Amino acid sequence: MKLWDYDAFILDLDGTLIDSGKYHAQAFADAVLGQSGYSLKPHEHHEFFSKHSTWFAEDLNKRYGLKLDPEVVLKHKRERVQEIFVAELFAGAREFLELWHGKKPMALATNSPLEFVEPALKEADVWHFFDCITTASDVTHRKPDPEIIQVTVQKLQVDPCNTLVFEDQLIGIKAARAAGAKVVAVDNGQPVNYPVDVAVHTWGDLLKLSELN
Repeated sequence: MKLWDYDAFILDLDGTLIDSGKYHAQAFADAVLGQSGYSLKPHEHHEFFSKHSTWFAEDLNKRYGLKLDPEVVLKHKRERVQEIFVAELFAGAREFLELWHGKKPMALATNSPLEFVEPALKEADVWHFFDCITTASDVTHRKPDPEIIQVTVQKLQVDPCNTLVFEDQLIGIKAARAAGAKVVAVDNGQPVNYPVDVAVHTWGDLLKLSELN
């Protein structure tokens, strides 16, 4: 994979750029516990990473006969995230952004809402690396729907076929491919069964690939 061959990069946020999945999962678990008394099992914490809060709340209702209100769970989950969240970049992520800043257009495309994204990026001090930012607040449909990627490509004014999207979960990979973009999976240590035709790299790997012309 030669990164120089692409016209632009689009990065996911949670689980790709910042190690936020654990905070979102814990906040979701706390919201579910508070509303229903059900305590998520360890494997369900991992399962959360690949789903939306409202979808997973509905799944838990079906599995266990709970009476969770998905929108209430989402509201309480977002409130709890604000209380416990710390913006932690994955190792090598900042160096990657610094290396490519000003050399390739870079955008952020995330399922998280703007009220979470803006403070997270500012706390991590990476806001300035992005030419544009698209959040769940900007679209009607979130990933795996391709809308977020499509909107971001339009903002960048680039060809999706020559755009590389960095994702950590299957829903992001599906969104990127449905938008016609190329995709690379960022290995963050979570157990994900990626498609066999998707390259999987850590940020350290991607830094080494950045040196290849």
